[in-house]
Amino acid sequence: MRYAMIAACSVLTLLAALGAVAAGPPVPLLLAVAMSVVIGFGWPAATGIPARHRHNVVMSAAGVVAAALVQVLPGQQLVWLPAVVGVALMTVFLAELVRGEGAAQRLESAIASTAGVLAAVSSSGWIALAADYRAAGADPGLLVGVGAVLAGLVALVGARVIAAAPRTSPRRGVVALGVTPVAFLGVGAVFTARVLGAVVA
Repeated sequence: MRYAMIAACSVLTLLAALGAVAAGPPVPLLLAVAMSVVIGFGWPAATGIPARHRHNVVMSAAGVVAAALVQVLPGQQLVWLPAVVGVALMTVFLAELVRGEGAAQRLESAIASTAGVLAAVSSSGWIALAADYRAAGADPGLLVGVGAVLAGLVALVGARVIAAAPRTSPRRGVVALGVTPVAFLGVGAVFTARVLGAVVA
């Protein structure tokens, strides 16, 4: 039942992301911010990160800042994302250092937080995809093609997430496990759309 909930969350999130792209601004921005908040407050609970409260803020803030940059600087789109990831990861490592010497599960927390940061920041790719979609003339065929490719990737990534998921976690953790694969593939959606657009053209 729990694994079915994760799969359902992934499907609904993918449909919401594609719908946001079709709807246009400001819906993709709101979606990326929502994904970042869900990941920030759900991923640590799902993965059992000890320094949960610090990592909640880092993940959510990284995703929100990335989304704001992609929205405000459309000409540069994804250029600033590596810098956001770099600052967020340094903050993650700092959060682990302040826990003190000998703190339990430091490595596991850092790795899990890194994955959460990458997913939250990547969710801003849906904003860039919406801009590309408008620039390409809002061709529904392009969106269907991107959706089909991403559905396969989400199924693949989501299956791995489900397989690695702990047997018990709070409900917010279950939702985050479903949202994370779709958010993580946000940047991949942009490149998928550009490849498909180049092939069709």
